[in-house]
Amino acid sequence: HFGELEGLTHEEIHSRWPDQARRWKQRDPAYGPVGGETLTEFHDRCVGTLVRLAQRHLGQTIVVVAHGGVLDCFYRAANGIDLTAPRSWTIGNATINRLLYSPDGLTMVGWADDGHLAASGGALDESSDGALAPA
Repeated sequence: HFGELEGLTHEEIHSRWPDQARRWKQRDPAYGPVGGETLTEFHDRCVGTLVRLAQRHLGQTIVVVAHGGVLDCFYRAANGIDLTAPRSWTIGNATINRLLYSPDGLTMVGWADDGHLAASGGALDESSDGALAPA
């Protein structure tokens, strides 16, 4: 839930609501756009849902298809990275990310595997033409 910022480009958000854009870009965990979730609420919803799915399917492999913001939450949870830390990892379009669930939490097995894309010439993302991919 990105509230009044839902569906807008980064440029539109920065020009219309510079203070909200600053708080969003600074990864303020208590910030939530008007009508939306805080970063903490979003993180807890994403990771909580993944954990509940994993618990229902113990010993099985599940597939979750998600956008970049959700994947960022999963990466942080599996690696013990605080919500306020700047992102230093890749979240690629159509890449495969592998996590392992145990009662101790999530563990990283593999991240941003794009080997399957080699035959197709890769996936388009914001780095390919300057246009933003949906978050």
